[in-house]
Amino acid sequence: MESTSNRRPPCGIKKKLAAAVLAAAVGGAGSSLAIADSVDVNLQLMYSCEYPLIGVQPLSADISSHMPLTIPVNEPTGAFDLNIVATAMGNTWTGLNIVSATTIEGMAYADSNLSGNNLNLDLTVPMIIDQQPVPPSAGDFDLIAYGETPSLTFMENNEGEVIIVVEDNLRMAMIARRADGSYVDFGGSWHSDPDNPEAFIVSCTADAGQDQELHRFTVGGDTPTDPRISVTPDELDFGNVQGGLTVTESVTVSNTGGAELGIHNITLAGPDAGAFSESNDCTTVAAGDSCTIDVTFYPVNEDSFSAELVIESNDAEEPSVSVALMGSSVMTPTPEITVNPESVSFGMVQVGDAATQTVTIGNTGLESLFVDSISITGSEASEFIENNDCTTVAPDATCAITISFSPTATGNRAATLEIESNAADTATLVPLSGQGSTGGGNTVDFPMSLTGESFIKKPHGTVPLTGGIQAVLDLATGDFVADLTLDPSHGEFEILYPLYNIPFLGPIMGWITSDADVEFEMVGQTTGTLVDGVLTAHATMYIKLPRVRVIGLGIPLPIGGGDECRTSEAIEIELKTPEGEQFDPFLGGNLEATYTLPPVENCGGWFDGFINMFMAGPDNTIHVSLEADL
Repeated sequence: MESTSNRRPPCGIKKKLAAAVLAAAVGGAGSSLAIADSVDVNLQLMYSCEYPLIGVQPLSADISSHMPLTIPVNEPTGAFDLNIVATAMGNTWTGLNIVSATTIEGMAYADSNLSGNNLNLDLTVPMIIDQQPVPPSAGDFDLIAYGETPSLTFMENNEGEVIIVVEDNLRMAMIARRADGSYVDFGGSWHSDPDNPEAFIVSCTADAGQDQELHRFTVGGDTPTDPRISVTPDELDFGNVQGGLTVTESVTVSNTGGAELGIHNITLAGPDAGAFSESNDCTTVAAGDSCTIDVTFYPVNEDSFSAELVIESNDAEEPSVSVALMGSSVMTPTPEITVNPESVSFGMVQVGDAATQTVTIGNTGLESLFVDSISITGSEASEFIENNDCTTVAPDATCAITISFSPTATGNRAATLEIESNAADTATLVPLSGQGSTGGGNTVDFPMSLTGESFIKKPHGTVPLTGGIQAVLDLATGDFVADLTLDPSHGEFEILYPLYNIPFLGPIMGWITSDADVEFEMVGQTTGTLVDGVLTAHATMYIKLPRVRVIGLGIPLPIGGGDECRTSEAIEIELKTPEGEQFDPFLGGNLEATYTLPPVENCGGWFDGFINMFMAGPDNTIHVSLEADL
């Protein structure tokens, strides 16, 4: 392995920013702005990465650069270099050595986020990894990545603090070559990029508990002289509060300008202002400093309440800022039971063996949840055994039920987990299922890669599908059980919407372009049969929408999304080989289905209804092709 001093000097990471959203102009490095107040930037992160053959291994990333503390508005910044040294650890060298790889090269794509005033953008960070020798002996080794940022011009509405955070996901497209220059083929499920078929895909996740902030800087004039107010958050939702009790949340008032900010008045307004009170230490706020306003919600009757916190200052551009306040009162607290997952599939288990899964009971109510009894019923109940620590579950707490499945015969087996509690008049039911297998030489593994698309009828748009399936087929019964994974995707849609209304004629309809990031949360395993060349498969999943936007005048505008934005119930999809076609477990085949898309929830208040107006509904189709990776 060559020494560090002989390596090509790393140049950085190229961040692809959406110029229309940022209102940023991209220019060449030659237009770079001379910025005096800059600092050394360094961030070290640990990742867990899934490789072929060797499974999950650790990887460290050391990111360093020299970046500004302040950036003026309306002037291009020029390009900034970032130096990245990724250290491959654990058994990574062993995996390359097993397949006789002598060199390694490729690309890495990390997720990050740029946030600030009128700015909240998810970014993809590509990193080029030049070809380098695989070390001749076992141990950790470095991968050098490089690139550069584009030149950006920030506008007045971006003034204030901007924070760059490296997010959890890192995807690497690596090429391992042997001495003769040929690439190592790890199988189709690892080589999923048709534009780069030599590369195998490695998915990494940042280890929990790390500080992932890369840098923060201030966007503003060269010599700011005016006070500027910044208030976070812009709304406070107190949720459900028991009548007679109180909850307090805080609002931070910051001065992002260059002169002293004077707070003239802080008041509560709106129809239910009497249900809220405030206290603060805000009089004058120095440049770069902040103060705090504590807002207390104390409802007295069972109802929903709304008001606003009004902050008046000497900011000439924004003399009055409002923070929306909302909350609900519950006079009689009650428990609310949740179960996760809502159904349990053990997949295929050999007769005489056992498999174990866990069901979690949660309490989202305001009163303690008392679990009176937990039992398993049904004709095959004796093949399922439960053990639990559930008696009393406090609000926002959970308990666990461990369920063991030991089939006594081949074929489909089923039962029901019944939970009696004080949260409902009837038992909470969790369906249990599994398949008994004779095992031995009667089963065959068939891993497959998946490509295809789903057409969503209402918004008239298509979501590309990629992923994989790891299946075990029981040759004696034709039953199979599989772990299905679908990669995050992105769909573009055309929505028919009333653009404006003409008196006496009614609304004039027109097409609005929209797009959405789409993720798939699988529930249990996929099960089905393969009989006479016809495969049927039952898959259950939630569809999540981390980001939904409409495109107006070429500018993407968010209309909802987030980590909790998903369908209100799991989707049941029955896939089947098209009529007249055959499915071969050693080659693959096609599958198709029609399904109903349930309404979404937790996408951002009223955005739920807006999104559902154009997304939820029946007659959506899915077409996928499976290709064996044997």
